[in-house]
Amino acid sequence: ICMAQFSTKTILLLSVGLLFKACYSDVRCRNDRGEAVDWYIVYKLPKMNDDGLSYLYMDESTNGWHLSREKIDSTTGFLAKTLKPLLDFYNRKTEGFGYILYSDQPPPPYSAPSSFGHSKGVVMLDRNFGLWLSHSTPKFPTYQSAKFWPSSGNVNAQTFFCITFPYKQFKEIGMQLKYIHAYSFDSAIPTTFYNELQCVAQRSCYPKKEPWFRVTSLSSADGSIFTSFAKYKRFGEGMFLHCPSPEKLAYLQNIIDTKYKFDNCLPSVFSTFQTFTLG
Repeated sequence: ICMAQFSTKTILLLSVGLLFKACYSDVRCRNDRGEAVDWYIVYKLPKMNDDGLSYLYMDESTNGWHLSREKIDSTTGFLAKTLKPLLDFYNRKTEGFGYILYSDQPPPPYSAPSSFGHSKGVVMLDRNFGLWLSHSTPKFPTYQSAKFWPSSGNVNAQTFFCITFPYKQFKEIGMQLKYIHAYSFDSAIPTTFYNELQCVAQRSCYPKKEPWFRVTSLSSADGSIFTSFAKYKRFGEGMFLHCPSPEKLAYLQNIIDTKYKFDNCLPSVFSTFQTFTLG
């Protein structure tokens, strides 16, 4: 009898353990090996004499850019590893997980009105951590598909900037997305998550009075400080004509422009401040 009771309790504990494992999303930026990183920057090279799927990768451990052996659309590369919680959610609705996919050039069947901001990104989070992935790729990611990479993204250079944040930072991130007036084309935000994220997901919030721009500091999971600039369309002039130093100077010194094709690889540019601009 004692043995039977012990076995029943063991099975029950194992079942509960498997249940909690299934509901744990573990949202973080990830490198090609699937290892969690605080942040990364990826520059997808333009199509030259290849398939247009090669990319340069950089995070705090790489000491500059390095050419990845993976392809941007690979199921074993950084994008697939980073997006795994989202792709898993499509198959089974993971409890306590939320996401917002936004773009001014969303994938079919969506089309963003011109009133929304010129911005593209992925926000994913649970109650512990989350990530903000800003990128420049039209029609990315493919709408609710395991094949997340659009072939239309092969020709031009593209950028990806991912930062891992603790949950508490996503109230501020929601406010930044409000000022950007991001066009959410796919989302699932639990009702217990920040209202600032819910209204962005519902496309129901935007600035209604001055100032038409917002600057805030965000602390990553490992404690790195990032300054986020956001502006609403009514701001008018260029964002950085009115921004304070030293952020303005850092921006002018450390631009990474992805609007054009480059003949040479981008060098690593770091100073006291690290500033990046992504489509």
